[in-house]
Amino acid sequence: MPTETEHYVVERPERPVADGYEVEHGERNRSMLSQWSPAQLVGMVAGIGITVLGFVALARTGFNTDNIYSPHALAWRLPHSPLMALIEVGFGVLLIVGSVVPGGVRSLIALLGAVALSFGIVVVSMTPPDRLNHWLGVEDKNGWFFVVVGGVLLLAGFVSPVFTTRTHKHVVRDEQRVLA
Repeated sequence: MPTETEHYVVERPERPVADGYEVEHGERNRSMLSQWSPAQLVGMVAGIGITVLGFVALARTGFNTDNIYSPHALAWRLPHSPLMALIEVGFGVLLIVGSVVPGGVRSLIALLGAVALSFGIVVVSMTPPDRLNHWLGVEDKNGWFFVVVGGVLLLAGFVSPVFTTRTHKHVVRDEQRVLA
């Protein structure tokens, strides 16, 4: 088993032998690095919010596999279709996954921010009624919501620093080795 950091072993003078194995008693000091980024907090808050928004919209629209484009309903004053609600749940879960990784997967947070920003710009630039309005139930309010969320996520993903802290851990364990 490869070790990650320097360690030392303190051996006791007598080594007991049991069933052909030599038992070694030792102590090791290990240092571990932990990383975190403020982008994780931004991604976590946005991910939880969008996931909850998607579930609320899904509860209000219902989900029928025969027609995932209707009915349209309002959730937090934003129009949704069942398909849009599912997309928001998946988007929020991806944000949460990108935020719980140590150090944060800032590139994933930035990518999801770029996707949300692009989607918001497309929705705002389209004139209703269009196919996006029929399929997803989106309007200008949705577009501006995703422009803001995407911009914040993209900015957090690019600008946010990563902080590293070192922790020391004292490990005591017994190892068994085969007698030669």
